[in-house]
Amino acid sequence: MKYLSVLSVFAVLTVVSCSSKRDYNPDSHLSIKEKDRILQSIIRYLGKLPENVSASEKFSSMYNDYYLDLASRHRFEQYYIDSDGNHYFLISRSAPSLYEKRVAMGGKMKFNESGDLLEYEEVFRTWKMKDDELQRKGAMLFDLMVIGNDLTPYYRANSTEEYIEFPDEHNYYDKAERSWKFK
Repeated sequence: MKYLSVLSVFAVLTVVSCSSKRDYNPDSHLSIKEKDRILQSIIRYLGKLPENVSASEKFSSMYNDYYLDLASRHRFEQYYIDSDGNHYFLISRSAPSLYEKRVAMGGKMKFNESGDLLEYEEVFRTWKMKDDELQRKGAMLFDLMVIGNDLTPYYRANSTEEYIEFPDEHNYYDKAERSWKFK
């Protein structure tokens, strides 16, 4: 536990020192139209499937309205594009709870010159959190992801605080299938 406390202090200092070098404000990188386009290109991976629909059916145009509505309920929290063309994101949505809470997904993706999605990976999903807590913890986790630091100290098995719900000892992200899998 002391190890995590020291690590948490180090991570916060890293976020503070790196934040001045990198602009993670989504509005600095994307117009409203670009945000909509990006959400539309990833929402079928990022969002929940329509009821009684299999993963193989999610791309059917009959579900376009469902996914348009679903995308409108997500918001960009953090965004960064590195020199290699990797787009890092932290996107949140409301989460069912007795109190207003949100869950966030942090990941990275790459597009070709035409704007088509080439690569997509969710690196982590947070626990449900109140907005102010999600802003604080999400910003720290996002910065650590962008600079390439190890996030395992923030997994549920390694932390007494709730940061990252997935991946864990039972769940992992399958990049090829662009979905979370159970081991």
